[in-house]
Amino acid sequence: MAWKKKLTVKEKEEYKEKKKEEMSNLFQRIDEGVKAVFESKKYKEYLRVMSKFTHYSAGNCMLIAMQKPDASLVAAYGRWKSLGRQVNRGETGIRILAPMPYKRKREAQVENEETEEMEGIAFKAVSVFDVSQTSGKELPEYIHDLAGEVESEQMTAVLNALQKVTRIPITFEEIPGDVHGYYSHNEDRIVIQIGMSDAQTLKTAFHECAHKLLHDKRTALPTMHADRSAKEVHAESVAFIVAEHFGLDTSEYSFPYIAGWSDGKPLNELNKALSEIQQASRILTDAVTHALTALEQSQKEENTVETEEEDDLSFSGIAM
Repeated sequence: MAWKKKLTVKEKEEYKEKKKEEMSNLFQRIDEGVKAVFESKKYKEYLRVMSKFTHYSAGNCMLIAMQKPDASLVAAYGRWKSLGRQVNRGETGIRILAPMPYKRKREAQVENEETEEMEGIAFKAVSVFDVSQTSGKELPEYIHDLAGEVESEQMTAVLNALQKVTRIPITFEEIPGDVHGYYSHNEDRIVIQIGMSDAQTLKTAFHECAHKLLHDKRTALPTMHADRSAKEVHAESVAFIVAEHFGLDTSEYSFPYIAGWSDGKPLNELNKALSEIQQASRILTDAVTHALTALEQSQKEENTVETEEEDDLSFSGIAM
């Protein structure tokens, strides 16, 4: 049994102060990171980190990017251990913020008043480690690659998933001018230029779906009230994250409006925008991942049935 030192009252207070200071420093680093991203050419690299960690908050993505920009898959020490991997000796953890839901009863202020249960979320600093910092059992490959020419069944599955998650139709038409697609607020539908490559079609679909999720007039999101250039940054950012997540070429992506959009904006407004971009990206990547996983499983089952039928035929002419 491991021996634990009993802390004195003074040591406990010092420990609490140390943890409080660390939390303050982490939040400060997030704010500094947000400023640096918008004031430099780091925005695209930050989105690339976001594409790898769609289930992490925008703030935690910032902390990961600042501490280990080449990270590709992170987990806590215990999680790596459960997967049959061990954190290498001497590795330093990546400090991020873990949400800790809590319930607290408010004491009655006057006699006979009922106590009220209050709920909220606090944060705790925790360490995670990138897969490159671990050794052990090989991990299963879950990432679906949509690079190159996409199979027709995959294209259908992805587009159906996008229509389902946005709850609006996606149609293909001949669009006048040099326009790849658009989201119609009035008609509440997405239109994509017919005849484009598979990759361009998908990236356009991601972009227009982002407009629906972030800028629909029926939502109460702060991004709905942004100006036109800001909305284009939002949508293009989401499209970049989703495309990068699924291995589509993102070299042509650029963000010419980024400096003008962020200039003079309050830090909390920029943080909210990044959070909404991350949320929309998560919704789309989850929907596409689930659709591709279901398709893959269906194809495996079909192949199994076909193999069994072939085996039956091969034995049909043999006397038993």
